[in-house]
Amino acid sequence: MIYVLGSVNNDISIELPRMPKKGETISAENCRMGLGGKGANQAVAIAKLDYRPQEVGASVKLIAHVGKDAAGAELIAKLQENRVDTEFVRKVNRATGTAIVTVTPKDNRIIVYGGANSGLTKSDVDEALEGATSADTLLCQLEIPLYIAAYALRRARQIGMTTILNPSPVKTPLPDDIYYNVDIIVPNETETQALTGINPQDRDSEIAAMRAFHMRGVQYVVLTLGARGAAMSDGAYIFDRIPARKVNTVDTTGAGDTFVGALALAYPHIGMYSFKEACLFATRAASITVSRYGAAESIPTAAEVDELYCNVIEGGDGFDDRF
Repeated sequence: MIYVLGSVNNDISIELPRMPKKGETISAENCRMGLGGKGANQAVAIAKLDYRPQEVGASVKLIAHVGKDAAGAELIAKLQENRVDTEFVRKVNRATGTAIVTVTPKDNRIIVYGGANSGLTKSDVDEALEGATSADTLLCQLEIPLYIAAYALRRARQIGMTTILNPSPVKTPLPDDIYYNVDIIVPNETETQALTGINPQDRDSEIAAMRAFHMRGVQYVVLTLGARGAAMSDGAYIFDRIPARKVNTVDTTGAGDTFVGALALAYPHIGMYSFKEACLFATRAASITVSRYGAAESIPTAAEVDELYCNVIEGGDGFDDRF
């Protein structure tokens, strides 16, 4: 079982021809509302990318808060539609978290109101992990209080679970004990620079940044590098690169969450992928996400990734599969 501790947001995505200037009002080209939040997105990615039949049951439990409002009820229903176990998603007396996502042809920008996400407690973590074992995985992000994420990682380490941290968004330097309790860390370029002081723009700087995480106690490091793919390193300081697939990118909102969820599912949960193969699987899944609009709704299924993989083997359309 994979336990995801994180945020659930009501996403309002607005498509714009460009970002407005100060004091300017412009017309949007489209507006969508849907399930979002890094915790929800990553949980949905795990559920949708699990190739096993539905009768096996949910492979992911989400630990989260939503408000006692219409948005909260609707988001829980959407999570359940995607086979996410919502036993530990609590309704509380705060408004459901909300994210305003502005999407242009060149980039996206996100404004987040934490709302109910800010009220997660240690007792939420203790109750959810009561039945967890060393065969399970805990995945955390930072759209929740930092001390709750730190506490959960420490509890998971005591149980012997595999721990994964997506340090997004980075607001402050992370305490040392977080690194000590993390097996796999998955930051993007901005987060890597904020946490290590190194901008991973080429092979040497990528290696230096990953070694900085290793020196803090993290065994596995994966840097997500947008259009440049991903860089990975294990505890033996073995470095490798996963190139991105060339696609028509329309919205990058859920790409990072798809990657992290896919990685959490593939390694070590399923047990049939090496670390690099899991990163390759995650890169392929994320490449489909960026070709669609939205967050959770843009995440592909396992069948869609399998179809892409077959096309890559047959046509060589963008991936270098040499290990």
